[in-house]
Amino acid sequence: MKPIIHTKKWFLNRVGKRIFRDKHICCPKCDEVTKNGLIISSKQHAEYLYLVQNEFGAEGTHLNYRDKK
Repeated sequence: MKPIIHTKKWFLNRVGKRIFRDKHICCPKCDEVTKNGLIISSKQHAEYLYLVQNEFGAEGTHLNYRDKK
């Protein structure tokens, strides 16, 4: 499956909403996000998630965020 790379606007449009991602477990927090999703709490949080998505993607690990579990 081809990874989905979202734009910064995609993340910003979801401030206050819950998003989900594919299984990626490296720590207890990642395990929690995989199980329950996460709510984007602010513009800064959205920008952070966008940057992290790109950093992981550059390393060959794709987080694949989406709106539904």
